[in-house]
Order: sequence, then structure tokens, then C-alpha cells
Amino acid sequence: MVLTVSSNVRKIWPHLTEAQKNARREKFIALTNDVQQARAIYSNKVQAISKKHRWSEHWTSHQLYISSIMRSHGRPTAWNGFVREHLKDINEKLEKGTCWKLAEFIATHWETLLHDFVQLTEAHKSNYVTQLMQERVQKRATTCDQPKAIQCKMSMAFGTMDKEWTSLCASLGIKGFYIAVHGGVRDLSAPKLFFSPKGEKFVCAVLDIEPRRLALKFESFVVLGLADGIGSTSHPQPHPLNKLVSECHRAIQKGLEEVLHDNQVTSTVQMNYDNYERKVVERFGVELISWPTDLLPICNPEHIGGRDQVQKLLNALTTKASYWKKLSKEELRRRIVLNGGCQACGENVYKPHKKCTLQGTEKSPATVAPNTDASDLDDGDGGNMA
Repeated sequence: MVLTVSSNVRKIWPHLTEAQKNARREKFIALTNDVQQARAIYSNKVQAISKKHRWSEHWTSHQLYISSIMRSHGRPTAWNGFVREHLKDINEKLEKGTCWKLAEFIATHWETLLHDFVQLTEAHKSNYVTQLMQERVQKRATTCDQPKAIQCKMSMAFGTMDKEWTSLCASLGIKGFYIAVHGGVRDLSAPKLFFSPKGEKFVCAVLDIEPRRLALKFESFVVLGLADGIGSTSHPQPHPLNKLVSECHRAIQKGLEEVLHDNQVTSTVQMNYDNYERKVVERFGVELISWPTDLLPICNPEHIGGRDQVQKLLNALTTKASYWKKLSKEELRRRIVLNGGCQACGENVYKPHKKCTLQGTEKSPATVAPNTDASDLDDGDGGNMA
């Protein structure tokens, strides 16, 4: 029989002094009190929200817990935006069913993605983060309510509307009707309609149809999508390219003037596209955020491409997806250092200075005696000829 020695050695901890025990006890009591106080505040807040919006405390606490998890784990980063854009660009060229999945794409192109991500500047990284944050703000969460609750809410709302319409017809003497229907077949509520006596007579006598049948016809017209196939002559014609460029110039200049006015700059400042970093960013401490990534670097809109590129830039400017921002002193200092380093590495961050040129034509190195005139030259030539 082979004897084995156990490797589990019992550790003997040194005894604590009375001062250390008291310190640990006080620390534990303070932590317990803070936790209990936080729980009490949280419970009171849940009860207040539940009472105000008439939801159960369990549902309210669950929503608060989910939102805290999303805030802590769903923070947008430059890496997420960078990988998302590259994955989208590759999948656009592939057929349906052959697109890359996110995990497979990262595992296969890990080295290439990491190399390209390291080459990004701070401006590009901030653009990725800003785009993700703006997409989250624009995206609205859809809450699925119970159909019965929707019907009760709708019935109460239209019951109030019927009373208001009746009161208006009686007090102001107006005549009319309204019809309200849902736009999808999944909605189980019936059409809502209101007809004043004169309005009901008009529908029956002139249109030769019952009011409820008219509401059903209108509902079928909307649900079947018949209105989508009717051509509209009110669509505006696309603007020419020079018009789009002019609108981009106007939007950029307007945003620059607004952000400078908010920062107590009263003089008129024109946007400098050729030397943007030195004349605009470093001089006034403002930056144009979220310029479309595929149109970087920031340049004159008339040089970024065709109609699609200019229209994309105009949409970003008009929807405030791309906007002007005031830089803090620390951000401005880092930006100046970064621009200087990029310029030293050979990048054209700043516009190069023009070379000095000499005025006039270059003079001949030959010298002419000051007392020489045309008569002396003629005499000398004549003597040689004799």
C-alpha cells in the first residue's frame, strides 16, 4: 500500500487585535446601514412610480432592474461601431443566406480588424461612438400591451371625444363627422365614428350609403393598402447637384455661427475647408461631429463625390446627426498634440504654406559701364569695319 501525503495544509491566521476587530465591525455596520438605506430609497421610488403610473410594483422594479443592466453592459464603444460598419459593408455585397455572422466575422478577420482599428484617429473613434448613441436615441422601444387594455383605453378616449363633439355641435352650431380606423389586420377594434344629424343625412342622401358601411369601406381601403398604389403628383423633384452642395454649405456655416455665438464669439467666421484643423478647430475650439465615415476627411462638399454622397451629407446635417460641438480645454489640447504628431509623421493635417516667389524677371550677370552710350558703340563699330 502506497502512502500518500495530502497537500491540503491548514492555514493559521494571526489573531486580530481589539482595535482591528472594532474597525472591521464599524466598517461592516456602516456598509449594512448604507445597503439598507439604498434599499429603502429604491423601495420608496418604486412605490411612487407604481402609484403615479398605475403599474404594479413588481413590474416597475423589473423595469428599473432591466434598464440598469442595459446601461452598464450596453455602453456603445468605438470598437462596436467599427466592427459593425465593416460587417455591414461586406454583407451588402453578398447574397441572402451567405452573409457573415458577427462571431464568425470577428474570429476570421481578427488580425485585420485589430490592425485597422489601431490606425484610427481619435476623431474617427469619437464618430463611431456618436453614431451608435444617436441611433439608440432615434430607435424607439415598442411595448406590447394587452389587446383588452388597448380596447378599453380606446373606448374611453373616443367616448370622451363623442361628448366633446356633441358639446361643440351644440354650442358652436357646427356640423360634420369623423371616422377613425386602424391600419392593420391585427388590430381587433372596430372603426370609431361620430356623425352629427346633418352629417348623417348628407352621407345617406348624397353618398347613398349608411354611415357604418362608409366606415367599413374606409377601413378596408386603409388595411388593404390601396392608397399605396395611387400615384401622387406632389412628390418634389430632386434638386440638382449644385443646389445640394449649396444647401450643405449653408447648413455647415449656420451651425458654425450658432456654436460660436453660444460661446461669445461675435465676429463673422467663415468655414475653412482647406485648413479646417488649424483655422477652425484649433483657433476657435469647435469641431464638426459625426461627419459621415465614408466621406472623411472633412472637406468641401463639392469635392466629396456625386449626388448620392452629397445627399447623404445633407441628410446628416439637416437631421442633426452631424453637428458642431464646443471642445473643452483638455480636448483641445489633446487635439493639437494629435494633429502635430500626425503632421510630423507625414500626414497632410494642415494646409502647406505657399512658396515665396521672386517678383520680376531675373537680371543678367553681365555689367555695362555707366559712361557707355550708343554713339561710342557706333564709333567703335565703324572703326573696326574700316
